[in-house]
Amino acid sequence: MRYPRLLSESAADSGIIREPIGGSRLMPIKTFTWPPFAGFVLLLLFPSCGGSGYSGGGGGGGGGGGGSAPSAPTGLMATAGNQQVSLTWTSSTGATSYHVKRSTATGGPYTQVAAPTTTNNTDTPLTNGTKYFYVVSAVDATGESSDSSEVSATPAGATASVHVIVNVLDNRHPISPYVYGGSYPKDTSTITDSGLSVVRWGGNGTSTYNWKLFTYNADNDYYFEDFSAGPSWDPDSTKFITDVKAAGSNPLMTLAMLPWVAKSPEVASPANNHWSFSVLKYGAQCHVDPFNTDAGNGVAASANCDRAPTYLVADPTDAYQPLLDDTSASCPSGQTCVYRNQWAAALATAFGSAPHFYNLDNEIDIWGGTHRDIHPNPTTFQELRDVYLAEARALKGWDAAAIRLGPVSCCWYFYWRSATGGSDTTSHGGVDFLPWWLNEVAWSDEVAGNRSLDVFDIHAYPDADTGSLSSAQKQALAAHAYRDWWDPTYNSAAQYVVNGGFSNEPLDGKPFRIPRLRAIVNATYPDTQFAITEWSAEFAGAADFSTALGDADAYGILGRERVYLASRWTAPDPANPNYLALKLFRNYDGAHHGFEATSVSAAHDADPNLFSTYAAVNAAGTSMTLLAINKDPANAVTAALALNGFAPSQVTSYTLSSTTPTSIVPSARQAWNSTVTVPRYSVTLFVISGTTPNNPATTWDPNPDTMMVPAGGTVTLQPAITSTSGTVTLGTATVDTGITVAVTQGSVSTAQKGAVTVPAGAVLEKRRDIHPPLRGKSACTGKDGTTLFH
Repeated sequence: MRYPRLLSESAADSGIIREPIGGSRLMPIKTFTWPPFAGFVLLLLFPSCGGSGYSGGGGGGGGGGGGSAPSAPTGLMATAGNQQVSLTWTSSTGATSYHVKRSTATGGPYTQVAAPTTTNNTDTPLTNGTKYFYVVSAVDATGESSDSSEVSATPAGATASVHVIVNVLDNRHPISPYVYGGSYPKDTSTITDSGLSVVRWGGNGTSTYNWKLFTYNADNDYYFEDFSAGPSWDPDSTKFITDVKAAGSNPLMTLAMLPWVAKSPEVASPANNHWSFSVLKYGAQCHVDPFNTDAGNGVAASANCDRAPTYLVADPTDAYQPLLDDTSASCPSGQTCVYRNQWAAALATAFGSAPHFYNLDNEIDIWGGTHRDIHPNPTTFQELRDVYLAEARALKGWDAAAIRLGPVSCCWYFYWRSATGGSDTTSHGGVDFLPWWLNEVAWSDEVAGNRSLDVFDIHAYPDADTGSLSSAQKQALAAHAYRDWWDPTYNSAAQYVVNGGFSNEPLDGKPFRIPRLRAIVNATYPDTQFAITEWSAEFAGAADFSTALGDADAYGILGRERVYLASRWTAPDPANPNYLALKLFRNYDGAHHGFEATSVSAAHDADPNLFSTYAAVNAAGTSMTLLAINKDPANAVTAALALNGFAPSQVTSYTLSSTTPTSIVPSARQAWNSTVTVPRYSVTLFVISGTTPNNPATTWDPNPDTMMVPAGGTVTLQPAITSTSGTVTLGTATVDTGITVAVTQGSVSTAQKGAVTVPAGAVLEKRRDIHPPLRGKSACTGKDGTTLFH
């Protein structure tokens, strides 16, 4: 379980490097804990509230001289070696040389250590075990660019020595069984074997799915043509549900909210014209389907149509049938209408006693691009609120057991802005899109007296600029890209994210999506769960072993960071190593034993680009699963394991490695040894038997563990019992200087929540917060004074 960790403007001895950051007002971390367990709560601190949702101080980048100096290098990557760090980056146009700069503290100050004329450099000799931070600038005859984004690496010998500390009483919380999901697996036997816990029917095609004809329109994905729906083993949405259930999983369906669904599949000859942009009807187009040359892409032909498109306007009735809520709406003359209420009733029957999971459409924020034949205009704040509320409320009437996931947002930029752009944000009080949308839904539900949103859902693909990366760079990125999800010190691998300027978010160049968005949810609409229904980072290809390393990291993060439901796009193919990465969590031994269900702290002192650990225990405290990921393609790791609060007796290891990428290799059962070797480029699951001398009979949670609070404001936590019974008495909190904590209700039971009041303090100065990985804690603060930390 997690316990509070708070911010204060005071206490200069907090081990924090202070530095101005482009108008930021940043704050140090302070902690407090309650005996007998240690832990922390995540808070997002920001300077002011206003209007609906929350507001920040704004502030953007900009500036620059006459534009003659080269642009800053991008794609900087650091690879640690023995007493050295190798750096590579993408060239800057016009640059004649580069300045490589190093520091032993994040943010500098930096010392120039090399001036190469190529886009690589090896910095040596260095001290093994010391973490080094690098930036690179580009130079030409007119001047020097600004610095690149910062990267870091820790040199080590050929066999790295890593310390891993597991604490079974720290950060203890249940792992949701629904985080091991995927979309469209190969077949039903794959569902059973891999242990997929959720199988999603989703994606762009489901926005126009016709449940009567089993068809969809491919829209902008492929020439706006009608095709038979997939997956090939179940194009019928109701049969999909029953087959997924029979395979031992939970279906997640998508209910279309657009007003049109596909007609029967297109036929090119003789033509049935079931496509949106006929060349015969609309004239020559920029591109056409090579297998049906009358089906165009909806862009008028011209010499520069790819770069300066002129979009055509389609007649939806060419390729679609109307989709209406129910028969009370008038069906247009000459049209065959399809009805949502009838579809929802059929889906509800198929769900039966399983959870009735529904995505409310798919990536609704980019309908104007993906489905521009039937939604030609960019979506707006208002539309995305109104269409969701209307259909979510209607769905609950059609299926009383519906669990509704929304808004199913596509990607980082559109978390904060609508497709209409900055003007839409301005007209809504300067509040970013998702916080605005969530606040509007929460208030609407308060007025209505019932929920329309059960699970707040986004898609979370780590962004990256990969066009100029080598294969080795793509592999390194794929293995560590999910730091994007949780690490407030991790710079995005995409320059547009690093540049920011389109949101009020703190440290908008460092995504740390899960704690950031969970803090917004907990502050805006408490008791709402959080989901990620699309994710992947196959930068080197789905079959590459780096994808297996990244996927294993992702599953571990999803459990540790309290995500409620997650679904990979798409489910791993049994032919690829990442399929076995999933099985390490769900069916490592072929007998459907998997990662234990209660997450506990597993910290380490290695470079997170090269090493990760995750741990969980069973309820009885007699079994622990410890997952270690070595992302270093060249060096094995010797790990010293300390299992605090757990007395190990025997262990079996299950290893997936690049040397045996098609199988999980088990060891013999053996007596516990606290020193282990983790092979290079591998994932190893240690299944450990033992005892927990002080296994907690009662478990509790700070409620919430992650929070957003205005600077100068006060947050009240309501600790709650999470086990079936028991009581907890909150003792005196141990706090850092500058933090005051008032336990106003110290007795916590199943019938009585506790109360802990914490003044958040004020934002007074610009700071950047640094914490070693071994502590398992992190903090980040941003240009508007907001701070997210745990």
